[in-house]
Amino acid sequence: MDRNAFLAFALSFLVLSLWMTYEAQHRAEQQPPAVAQESATPAAPAVDPVSPSATATAKPEAPKPEAAVPAAPTAAEQDIDVESELFHAVLSSRGAGIERYELRQYSAAANEGGGPVVLIDRGAGEAPAFATPLPELGFGDLGNALFRVVSSSAREVVFEYTQSSVTVRKTFSFEDASYRFRLRLEIENGAAAAISPAFGVVLPERAQPGSDFRELTLATLSAGSVERAPLAGFGQPGFFSRDPALEQEFVGDVEWAGAYSHYFLTAVMPDAPRDVRVRWFAAQPGEEAHITLAHPPAAILPGTALSRDYGVYAGPKEPERLELAGAQLERSIDLGWSWVAPLTRAFVWLLKACYAVIPNYGVAIILLTVLVRLATAPLAARQMRSMKRMGELQPKLKELQEKYKDDRQQQSQAMMALYKEAGVNPLGGCLPILLQFPVFIGLYYALQSSIDLRQAEFGLWIDDLSRPETLFTIPGVGWPVRVLPILMTLSMVLQQKMTPTTSMDPVQARTMMIVMPIMFFFMFYGFPSGLVLYWFVSNLLAILQQVYLNRQMGPKTA
Repeated sequence: MDRNAFLAFALSFLVLSLWMTYEAQHRAEQQPPAVAQESATPAAPAVDPVSPSATATAKPEAPKPEAAVPAAPTAAEQDIDVESELFHAVLSSRGAGIERYELRQYSAAANEGGGPVVLIDRGAGEAPAFATPLPELGFGDLGNALFRVVSSSAREVVFEYTQSSVTVRKTFSFEDASYRFRLRLEIENGAAAAISPAFGVVLPERAQPGSDFRELTLATLSAGSVERAPLAGFGQPGFFSRDPALEQEFVGDVEWAGAYSHYFLTAVMPDAPRDVRVRWFAAQPGEEAHITLAHPPAAILPGTALSRDYGVYAGPKEPERLELAGAQLERSIDLGWSWVAPLTRAFVWLLKACYAVIPNYGVAIILLTVLVRLATAPLAARQMRSMKRMGELQPKLKELQEKYKDDRQQQSQAMMALYKEAGVNPLGGCLPILLQFPVFIGLYYALQSSIDLRQAEFGLWIDDLSRPETLFTIPGVGWPVRVLPILMTLSMVLQQKMTPTTSMDPVQARTMMIVMPIMFFFMFYGFPSGLVLYWFVSNLLAILQQVYLNRQMGPKTA
């Protein structure tokens, strides 16, 4: 669920909840709602003690598309494997890029075949990740050109392609204990005339199909602002965008550009970020978008060379690693709106603290719910007492309504005087719900952004608190049966039955008791199980609190 959809849901939830609470307390008083630097930056030297390994294998040359350039003198396409404790990368001499990149310490969901998470997966007939277009050189489709493998070692792979006395050289430099690597693009002009290529790369936008990459997002950090757009469905009209463009460009000081999911990121960071142009585009509305990053054209005189250097991050969105990689990559973690982000960070910290006590994130969510309920208990108690006193005032309120039925202003003044005399705030019951609202949103983003919660088990059939749980799927229908939304709905019905609603019309009260739980059931059915668990436990604690207060305050008065 993207930000706009979640905002629409959250606001609907808040408005409905506040309206229900206010209606239950004060129905009689309802009113209408009023870059380009030309000096090359050397690749950072590797300092890790353990080196990745690299092996090269040759495979039969794939059929070349009609637009492909003549191949450089090489017998066949070669694949070079680079392996470390964190990743396994497969580089291809066709296009001189990465055709597959696996994360060894992260596994795909068991129901999706398991195995390592595949962050880059070259499709059939497609150019590899980090291919280099260079259309200004007139080389044709360099993404499918056969480069020569100049050298391949444990840390470095060098590709080279020469045509018309112009040589394109690409160097990939890897580290072992890091998801960051370096890419150098160098063009050497051996021709008689100057050339002016626009250095650039094609960013990876294809990952292995699966739940981890169901909602890939394009992102660019430019001029201090992170711009985002959905990769799948790019250019399609939506609720908040009726006529979106099929192309977006960002020109300026680009710190990084890439694509990410909730938990993983692939981004390119130009060493010379000034005047960099990032382009998102799709051929048709709804098609997957493509991402290119390019510097402005730069002149290369005969007999000279020019290079550009890039940092690349391809790995999990672990805050510590992102901060270490630089370029403010940590801003790719979507913590929500600016006013929500501090809450999200606080909930992530609290969840980790609870997890340190009992190493189960399901239990940690329950402990967090208890802490939130304890913190809001005094306000919730005031709400319940206020609702009970509101019920006791109903006979007097009805007398005032009858007495001033022809004078709404006088009626309102008399009712407010009665509330003041009885020590009742007709809007007091809204405050606990208002406090629950940021808690709900903050926890939602905490579950969506913290990679620690990915595939975090609770127990029994709940094997991933960051995703909806499924007990079983109905055969022939394919409808997943989810227990937590059912339990949450039942707890909501019970809570409504126990809540004083003497100020509400009986027919309306029965309607609300049916409509609200059903609506919440369908809204929560596709939510992460950790969030539904929080809401269910919160309802149970509210019921226990209501039972306790009912005993303290004595029998209800009609």
